[in-house]
Amino acid sequence: MNAPLLLSSAAPATRTQAPLQLYLVPAGRRLDFTTPPGQYAYVYRRLPQQAWQCIAQNACSPFLDRTALPMGAVPEYQVRYRNAAGTIVALSTPVQAIPASLPASPNWTSLR
Repeated sequence: MNAPLLLSSAAPATRTQAPLQLYLVPAGRRLDFTTPPGQYAYVYRRLPQQAWQCIAQNACSPFLDRTALPMGAVPEYQVRYRNAAGTIVALSTPVQAIPASLPASPNWTSLR
């Protein structure tokens, strides 16, 4: 079960207007996002049936996740924005890395 996200009642978290974009690149999974002035981006990842895990604090865009994941894993990403006090003030909409158009392994015979 996922742990609940605790937010300060003084500054409720809202979805950001800036989109989180995910690209599958040869080196891994690239995330593009904007960070509003005065906020810090924390990148979170989760795999199915697991809790969110912070994989980068004060991240810059583009962020590249090079972590080797289990075969067939479909990670989900979210950026949580914090203010200088460390309070979460905004969340991006989660995105999934679904390699629907990519083969599980290269097929060199089809590259003629």
